Amino acid sequence: MGGRTFLTNLFFGKEAAVRRAAAKTKSIRDLPDRKLLAEAYIPAFAADRGRILWVGCRAYTATDYAALETQGAEVWTTDIDPSAARWGREGRHRTGDLCEIDQVFADLTFDAVICNGVLGFGVDEVEAQRRAFAAMAAILRPGGRLLLGWNSDRIADLVAAGLPDEWFVVADHAGQPARVRFDAVTHVYDSLIRR
Repeated sequence: MGGRTFLTNLFFGKEAAVRRAAAKTKSIRDLPDRKLLAEAYIPAFAADRGRILWVGCRAYTATDYAALETQGAEVWTTDIDPSAARWGREGRHRTGDLCEIDQVFADLTFDAVICNGVLGFGVDEVEAQRRAFAAMAAILRPGGRLLLGWNSDRIADLVAAGLPDEWFVVADHAGQPARVRFDAVTHVYDSLIRR
C-alpha cells in the first residue's frame, strides 16, 4: 500500500480512501474525451459485437467492459502492470507488454482493439510504438477496428507521420470522423481499420 493511501486510511479510515478513489474516477470519466468514449465509441463497438481487446486497465475503465458486452461482444483486457489485473475483465485478462501483445494473445484473434492512453504513457519511443502497431495488427482480423487514444502533449502525431500505414488505414467510426480532437484537453482519438 502506498504511503499516501496508508496515511489516509490511518487518519480517516478506509471509507475516506474509497471516497477519494471514487471522486478521482468520476473526475476522469467527466473529461470530454472519456464522455465521447462512453457515449459514442463504446456503443458502436458494442453494436459491432465480436471479440474486443481493451488495452490499459484502471479503476475508471472497469465499468466500460460490461457496457461493451451489452449486445453480445466478448471483452478481453490487458495491461503490462500485474496489479492492474484487479481492474481487468474477470476471467479474460492477461498481463503483457503491448509491444508483444501478439505473443500474449497468440491463441486469439480480435475484431477490435481499444488502446487508449498507452502510447505516451509507457510506450514512448517511436520504435516501441512501431512494434505496438505491428503486434496489434497481428491479432486483429483484416477489417478489424483499432481505436487509438493518445495525448498530443505526450507524443508526436504518429498517424500523421504514417507510422501505422503499413498495417492500418484511417476511417470514420461511431458517427465520428477518423480523428477527433478536443479543445479542453490534449487527448486525440484516431480510428483505424486493419488492412
